Amino acid sequence: MKKILLASVAGAGLLASCGGDVTVSIPDYFNGGKSTSLTVNSVSNIRTDWKLTTDVVDQNDKTIKAGSYLICDNKTTNVEADVAWTGNLSKLGLQLKGVRTGDYKNGTVYPYGGVAGSGSTTATFVVGAGMAPQAIVVNPVNKVTVKGYTYLRVQGQDLLGGVSNIVESPNELPVVDCL
Repeated sequence: MKKILLASVAGAGLLASCGGDVTVSIPDYFNGGKSTSLTVNSVSNIRTDWKLTTDVVDQNDKTIKAGSYLICDNKTTNVEADVAWTGNLSKLGLQLKGVRTGDYKNGTVYPYGGVAGSGSTTATFVVGAGMAPQAIVVNPVNKVTVKGYTYLRVQGQDLLGGVSNIVESPNELPVVDCL
């Protein structure tokens, strides 16, 4: 994957936010009954085309470390992740979910044609400009304006149409406008 180093991320503007907590139900990627033969074990090692070269602080005083991958909201971003499963996999679906809002975008479906037993793969997800779900944050000052953070979610489907559990990435990706 091409590594484009992001030397500077800056932005201005005022984003609105609602106060209080909201419970949101995210639909499964696949519709179907619960699979008895398939379990998604992990989604890990998430990486993108865009990576910070220095530490930055978002408008809520959260430090994002140099080397962190991010999604550029104003550019196409390729996302890769390692996925592992146990059982009879027919399809693997990837979904992005906004951390606070719960907004989601379905992405790539990988047909496997029936892989039996344990397996793993590197799955890719292309996020077009303006397509990442985001948790909206408030009051940017002279800091990096992070539009939000998003998780990668993975679900599998077996040969009979049953669906696996959903596994969410352990880390969220910041969503920013890149220069």
